[in-house]
Amino acid sequence: MNRMKNYIIIFLIFINISCNEKKTNKTYLANYVESIKEKHSLTENPLVLIDGYVEQYELMNDGAFLLLEEDIVNTEYLKKETAFKIYGEKGKNGAVLVKTILSELGNKNSNSDKKTIYVLDGKIISKNAYHKIEKNKIIGIATILEKNAIKELTSEKCDELIYVTTEMPKK
Repeated sequence: MNRMKNYIIIFLIFINISCNEKKTNKTYLANYVESIKEKHSLTENPLVLIDGYVEQYELMNDGAFLLLEEDIVNTEYLKKETAFKIYGEKGKNGAVLVKTILSELGNKNSNSDKKTIYVLDGKIISKNAYHKIEKNKIIGIATILEKNAIKELTSEKCDELIYVTTEMPKK
């Protein structure tokens, strides 16, 4: 268990360092949104949904947004009229739909015989509880496939362990 805590602490330190670095370049997704705004003559930002969850466009360039181009499987722009019908007032400027590798992996895993254990801040939770976690509260997610690392966290047998962190570890 101590080894896993060390991995998690290192992971959180990495996230903290990457969040605190000054980033002057726009992210891939921010550049994509800017190109959509230009192409469709939008004066305001479109709604941005990542794996079905609304994200704030303003956070994409402040260094706290960790979605890389290689994490993105598909992007799609819904025009104003269509987005407004689906999302109401929020979709008045259209909507950018982003599908990530994480959602792809989730879809593949849900159709397989693979046994997955979900852990939230050190406690095992159900798959249902995992899907109810508020995405904006997540600090980090790790998919652990290494059998020895899984044994460090649980005695239950499983093929993978999804570890979600929403709180900084307490000393």
